[in-house]
Parts: sequence; structure tokens; C-alpha cells
Amino acid sequence: MTLLLTIILLILPVILFLYFGHGIDHHERSHIPRKPGIWYIGSAGFFIHPYRFLKDSMTWAEDSIFSFRILGNTVVVLRGISGRDAFFTRGLDFMAGYRLLESAIRITCSISCLQNFKQNSELDGIARTVNAFGDLRSMMSKFFGSNALERLSPLLVKDTLRVLEKWGDDGANDPFTNLNEIVFTLAARLTVCREFSEDPRKIQALISIFERLDAGSSHTSILFPWFPTPARLKKLVAGVQLYRMISAVVLSRKENGYREDDPLQAMMDKGLSLTETTALLAMLFVGATTNTGNVVTWILIYLEANPKWKSLVQNEARQLYEDSQTLGPYHDTPQQLLTMTSIEKQTPIIDCCISETLRMLFSCPFLRKNVGDDIFVDQKCVPHGVYVMFPTADLHGNSCFYPEPNKFNPENFSADAVHKRQQYGTTFLGWGAGRHVCPGRRAAQIIIKIIVILILSKFDIHILDDGGKPVQKVPEQLEDTLFRVLRAKEAMTLCYDVRH
Repeated sequence: MTLLLTIILLILPVILFLYFGHGIDHHERSHIPRKPGIWYIGSAGFFIHPYRFLKDSMTWAEDSIFSFRILGNTVVVLRGISGRDAFFTRGLDFMAGYRLLESAIRITCSISCLQNFKQNSELDGIARTVNAFGDLRSMMSKFFGSNALERLSPLLVKDTLRVLEKWGDDGANDPFTNLNEIVFTLAARLTVCREFSEDPRKIQALISIFERLDAGSSHTSILFPWFPTPARLKKLVAGVQLYRMISAVVLSRKENGYREDDPLQAMMDKGLSLTETTALLAMLFVGATTNTGNVVTWILIYLEANPKWKSLVQNEARQLYEDSQTLGPYHDTPQQLLTMTSIEKQTPIIDCCISETLRMLFSCPFLRKNVGDDIFVDQKCVPHGVYVMFPTADLHGNSCFYPEPNKFNPENFSADAVHKRQQYGTTFLGWGAGRHVCPGRRAAQIIIKIIVILILSKFDIHILDDGGKPVQKVPEQLEDTLFRVLRAKEAMTLCYDVRH
């Protein structure tokens, strides 16, 4: 007993030091409340369940600014309107922020990360890729601008119809899984090459590749980025497989002397290496697919639980689709009339439903790094060098901006409602804000709309809960990953019957 007590007395100071010690940080001069944590490692809860950790921490801080530590780095979580104003107007660095979680992000970051490639020496290869197109705006305009989307929209419709044909006249499936085939097919058309989008086997290969890339990235990998777990090894193999798939297409085009009008051809024409080409195409593809399939499924779930809006969206979608079947003198196929212009201009109700669904789903934080001077928020100093988070829930769940914020109400995004909120500044972050509005927004909206329009036009559908009944109450979303729209906690089933 005496020996045990001695050991405890010797170890206890070390444990207390590790838990309450914090090394060198900016806490003393910032006067920002900080969550306790293990020395250097910081807040262990962040690595175990980051979403729950942040949610519990915001309750602990009583809705005010607070901080915590990750691997010797201070993270300040800004809150409310003053936090929003500082976060989106102070020029905080986007890419430097996500460097903190680099090991937890899939092979690459989302499209919007490209905005700061030129500022990161570790991404010199990608910076050269962007420079080859002049600048980011020119590159994104070439791939996702009006001309490209107008040209590709009929092909995207054709791709979607081809996948839906495989569903048959009736059946049931898991929408969180099955809609990915459509999303990956359309994303391949937009961001990679025709050879991928028109080959179902390659689409299945891409789904497998990015599932393994995802599984090999977790918040615990931040702690041990060097540890060769089976998931990390599978992630490496998946990256190699993607490289080989792209190189095979490049080789085929060169050997056969043919060209395509797609992102892969554009990079070939610029003389980029296969490594640079694969990295950039992967980034574009991740940006187009990461949340898209789950967002489409959630839209259908919210519509099922709100019959009024389901009826309105069905009528709008079916009217547009039926109008596209009326052949004009210069259109030899029905799909040619379902263009980008008609999809964007004739679907205001779907627009509202997309935005409201994003508002309901997005509650996770944005992340930046303060690479400039110290800034002051609510009379507290946010020093140079710290990481900064802002939770979207502070805007999306604010009853001053959205009456009954927990209720699905697409009228929140009617022209009048949006106009009234303009006096408050930025109130919606579904597509980013400030200097970092998602440059792939229009392309993502086109993909979402095409899928919703064609599913509702081709089929009568119902979303069933895990009890086999049509959804009446929207289920909760899984909360185990940051920066992602996840599937529902309970099983969902999409039942469909072809319309005659």
C-alpha cells in the first residue's frame, strides 16, 4: 500500500502538469477562456469526437468566445455577429487554417482551397498548375463557367438518365449510397474526362477509390500521421490507382491522336506532369462530390417530411421536364431543351429548397489562421499565429435571421426574405462567404438540380424511415466528422415507381 501511494504521489504531479500545462501559447495576453487539455496534445476530445467536443465546448463557454489547443497550436472559436465580422472581413488565411487538419483531410481539400495554393510552398506543383492557367479565376471559369456548363448540361442530363435506367421501373434502395453513382458520373464529366463519365466500371472504381481515401483520413490521424494503419495503406493504394487510371487515358489519347474538350485535355495541353494533373483533378473531383450526394438525399428527405413543399417541387420539376420534351425545329432530342439556362432560371422553388436544406444541415465550423496582425473581438485579443474557427450554427440557427430556425421553411430564401436579411450582412454560409465563396457553386447547383428534377420527373418516390413508413419527422444527421454533410443516424429507403 505504501509503495502504491508513493507511486501515485510521484505520478500525480506529472499527470496534472500534462493536463493543465499548455507550453508556450498566447492565452495570457488574449484573456480568452481556454478548455483544459493534455500538454502538447491539447484537447483529446477533439481527436475522439470533434463535433461533440465543439458542441459541448460552446455550451461550456456559454456562447462566448473560447479557445482550445491541438498539438501545441491554439484554436480560438469566435462566436456571434462580432465573431462573424472578424472572421470574414479580417483576411484570415483559408489554406493555412486547414493545414492544421491536413492529415484528417482526404487526398486533397475542397475546390475552394485552390484560392491560396500560390501562398503555400508545400504545394508548389499545384501552384504551377494554377499558374499555367493564368490564375484561379481563369482556370475555374474555363472548367465551370457559363460556356462550359451550357455545353455540358445536355450531357449531364443524358448521363443521369442512363444511370436511372438501371434502376428499372420500380424498386427500393439506400439513397445515401445509390445516388453517389449519379453524382460521381456527373462529377467525372465536369471535372475529369469523358472516358470516366461514360464507363460505369470506372465510376464504380472511382467510388471505391474515394471511399478508401476517406476511410484513411480521420482526426486521430493528426496525432499519428506517420503510423501505417491498414486504412492509411489502403488510402495510399487508392491514390496510386487513381494516378494509373488517369495516366491510362492520357496515354490512350496520345497514342491515338484524339482530343476532348475537358479538364484533363486542358492540363495535357499545358504540359503538366501526370502527378500535377492527378493532384488537381482529384481536388476538383473531391470538391464536386464530397457533400453533393448526401445533400441531394437530404433534400428528398426534407421534402418527404413536408408534403406541401414536395408537391411544389414536384410540379416545378415535372413542368420543366415536360416542357423539354416539346421538340422545337432545331432540337432533335428532348434532352437538348433541358439546358443550364432553363435549369437555373425556371426552378426558383428548388433553389429555395436547396438553400434551406444547406442551412438546416450546415452547423460545423469554418477554419482559418491569423497570419496578419493581432485582431480584437469583443475586447479580446486574437493574436497573430493562432487558428480561428467560426461555427455556422451561429448564423443558420439565429432566430433574428430565420424565424423558427429549427423548422424547414424554404420561404426563408424567397426574394423578399433574402432582401430583408441584407441589412444584417452575411447570414448564410451554405456556399461560403467573404473572400472564399465556393467557386464551384454553380456547377454543384446544376448537378443537384438535374438529379432532383429527373428523379421526381421519372418516378413517384417516397422516402421511408427505418420502420418502413414515409418520413414524417426528419431524422438526425450523424455527427462524427467535421466539414462534411453526413448521412442520417437511422436507415433511409428510397422507394420509387416509374411514372406513366
